[in-house]
Amino acid sequence: MTENQSSGIDDAYFDRSQAVQLLARAAIRLGWPAGVRLDPDEPDWPVLMIDLPSGQVSWHIKADELAGEWPVYPGEWDGHNLDEKRRRMATAIVSLSGTDNGATNGGTQ
Repeated sequence: MTENQSSGIDDAYFDRSQAVQLLARAAIRLGWPAGVRLDPDEPDWPVLMIDLPSGQVSWHIKADELAGEWPVYPGEWDGHNLDEKRRRMATAIVSLSGTDNGATNGGTQ
């Protein structure tokens, strides 16, 4: 592995954090509600929430990895679990691609 490749869980979380933030910024540009809510049980890990056309998705992000200013998310958590979040993400990906390749179970077939 070279110096510039991810080497551990911290790198993986950082990369995930940046990808999710990019998705949230794109969502805001598209006019979809997105923003941050504080989780009182995890104050160092605010929740980045996005309303995709397929439903709400959310991720805890390390507070010191949030880039720039974020609006407060206007809604409440809808109670989705990891499986539902993955279904909603897969549905949005397929919908935005304009094709239906059957990938609705989190990318596995």
